[in-house]
Amino acid sequence: MSENLHDLLEGDDPVALRRIEKALQSGDVRNEPVDAILSALIWRRCTTGQNGVLGAVLNHDCAARVSVLAEHLDRVGASDAAQAMRDLREEIPLEDERIRNGLIDWVDANPGIARYAKTLNDGVDDIALKIWNFMQKCKDELPDPEIPAKRKGPFAWLFSG
Repeated sequence: MSENLHDLLEGDDPVALRRIEKALQSGDVRNEPVDAILSALIWRRCTTGQNGVLGAVLNHDCAARVSVLAEHLDRVGASDAAQAMRDLREEIPLEDERIRNGLIDWVDANPGIARYAKTLNDGVDDIALKIWNFMQKCKDELPDPEIPAKRKGPFAWLFSG
């Protein structure tokens, strides 16, 4: 069973954010709110886990948006995350074009950036609720794609993303 994005947005709690991200990425409708939401969802996915804020420049999905991430995070109301992104970006003396593919090798050669990024992690809370609230506010500007139901079963993790 699947639901549409607008149906999900009727609730108060953020649900299915990864599946919403996939649905918005594969959709035809692109506008400013959709781009901001996608950037925020991608940033959240890439920075959740052991790399924290540093994941924004290590993961290609996020690094590809390096030039607009802070602006998009601000737009959805995640100002702490936006500031962390600006601060991290200021510490990396490379052009956006070089960052776009991810910086795993560069970070390996410059371990100070990893230590600095860890200090930024403390100032950033989970932005899920901020993204959710933004989606609810601009619901009329968003497409209404079908959000597939979460897969179940012993091998579901192979197909989740």
